[in-house]
Amino acid sequence: MDYSSVERYLDSFVNYEVVPGFGFASAGYDLDHVNELLRRLGDPHRAPCTVHVAGSKGKGSVAAMVASALSACGHKTGLYTSPHLLHIGERMRVDGVSVSPRELQVALQSARPHLEAVLAEPRWRRLTYFEILTVLAFCYFRDRQVDVQVLEVGLGGRLDATNVVTPDVCVITPISLEHTAVLGDTVEKIAREKAGIIKPGAIVVSAPQPPEAGRVIEAACRDRGVELLRVGEDVCWSVASHDLSGQSVRVEGSFGERRVRIPLAGSFQAENAATAVTALEVLRGGGLCLDEKCMAGGLGDVEWPGRFQVLTEHPLLLLDGAH
Repeated sequence: MDYSSVERYLDSFVNYEVVPGFGFASAGYDLDHVNELLRRLGDPHRAPCTVHVAGSKGKGSVAAMVASALSACGHKTGLYTSPHLLHIGERMRVDGVSVSPRELQVALQSARPHLEAVLAEPRWRRLTYFEILTVLAFCYFRDRQVDVQVLEVGLGGRLDATNVVTPDVCVITPISLEHTAVLGDTVEKIAREKAGIIKPGAIVVSAPQPPEAGRVIEAACRDRGVELLRVGEDVCWSVASHDLSGQSVRVEGSFGERRVRIPLAGSFQAENAATAVTALEVLRGGGLCLDEKCMAGGLGDVEWPGRFQVLTEHPLLLLDGAH
């Protein structure tokens, strides 16, 4: 069995990952239709613990690092990312294992009657490919009874389908100009969309940002009464050693000093590692049991292909999906 039957159904919905442009006017768009489907399904998005990751660059890497460390510490962890490299099952994983074709098919079969009911009511917007996949990920994680779900935003943040959750930790990776036709034509406007994931009750971890993005994030945190930890200011990091196989990173903050090795090359991954460690320490400070050695081991085992990936050293052959 493969994923083709699920993909055929999903392909009947608009997929803005492949269709040029974006189909909503943000001024009038909302997530009511997604919330309605989730309500009919019993609110599967309400996990015991949620880490929500937005940003222009590095959000998938940070999400993968956090999830790998959580799994290594014994917490059953769901990871939702997009897009996929080889097959759609990569988008939703539990403890590093992709959802199987059969599991995804079962999730769709269970959700489809409720989905069709929502689609049949004119008052609800028609769901998109990504929105349906996001709902299926929530259903799958609930069925697998995950302890923690780590969610990567698909696009923006404020109006993204993942932004139906109540996060424990919000992470915002570096923001830059991207998808300007949808998110806005300045870094400040884009930062407002990304900061839309910040909700009262969460703690926010921000990677180093351009000044205009940093100001937006700080203002959003003040407005919503949440604590902000800034990597590069509240948390410092340095690279102790590096080669093509990865790098050793030293991270220091109010939680003390952490030394980790990640099997990912590139200076940007050191920054991502510092951001991930900070998010993990926030979870630990909130009462989640995270052994320091297990956490470091999980970061050392992270797999995230297609990001400055070394395929061979002789001759040197790299694979990178540069943004």
